[in-house]
Amino acid sequence: MRVRATIFRGMFFFGITFSSLCKQYTYKDIVLSIGGFESKNSFISYVTIDGIQYLLKQKKTPSKQFSVVRDALAAWIAEDLNIAHHVTIIGPNQDFPGKKNVLWPATLHTIAPGKMVRAQPESKYYKLGLKQRIPEAILPMYNRWLTEKIIHQMTWHRQLPVIIGLDLFICNTDRHRANIFYDPATDTFCAIDMDNIFRRDLPALACEKLHMMIDQGKKFTTKEIQALVKMRDTLMFLHNKYNPQMLIEKLHYFVVQAGFTQDSPLYTKKIEKKIIRHETTIMQSHESIKNLIITLNKIIYGY
Repeated sequence: MRVRATIFRGMFFFGITFSSLCKQYTYKDIVLSIGGFESKNSFISYVTIDGIQYLLKQKKTPSKQFSVVRDALAAWIAEDLNIAHHVTIIGPNQDFPGKKNVLWPATLHTIAPGKMVRAQPESKYYKLGLKQRIPEAILPMYNRWLTEKIIHQMTWHRQLPVIIGLDLFICNTDRHRANIFYDPATDTFCAIDMDNIFRRDLPALACEKLHMMIDQGKKFTTKEIQALVKMRDTLMFLHNKYNPQMLIEKLHYFVVQAGFTQDSPLYTKKIEKKIIRHETTIMQSHESIKNLIITLNKIIYGY
């Protein structure tokens, strides 16, 4: 990570709305840019709106710009679970303090409490391994996707089964220790940077893994069963609330916000294919969740 030594402080008038559970918060005030840094893939800036600090993120390369759509969609889906930050898209051709390329979209994020678990070596959660994607060439099927290790680690904290349930629903394969924050003061987690979603049918893979465990005679502990119940309940809640049509409509809502319209230079054949592929995965994964819930019930009630 390369930290920028200079701090830019600008002033900008802007109106923006964040949706948080059932409340609407509207900020129409001076926006101040108070510094930032560069990560491997993004420009990160800190801004204040109405005296409250937020994080502005913009991907560096053209091929990564569609990630703002996925990040906003995932945060919108996660709203009722109270385990994630909130994300708003700053559109292309819209000037904003800290935005490096005015022609590209960016995302504005609420600040996650605590620190990334990767930065807490003294914590038990430093060893979390919730990532549901490891290349096949490295590990065989039984050590990839929804693993026995992940199921065991879900027992460590009441919010972890909810986070894994969310990841399964949005097909997020990239839950690593840098995009999950833990706050020891409140004993709570916050999921961030969910821009790797609906790219493969993750519930189908999870269902396959659970059947593999059943066939091998896996004995789940009482705590693991309790965690699976909470994960199942999260899946059922999201599955009942968000049907494929709603998700696809919201996908297109954020696509427009991010400027990927046919009259825009950002719109390409590759973007068109991405949108279609995400629509297909949304529909496929929604069906797969039904089978995953059935499989979870077999485990929970005894198979």
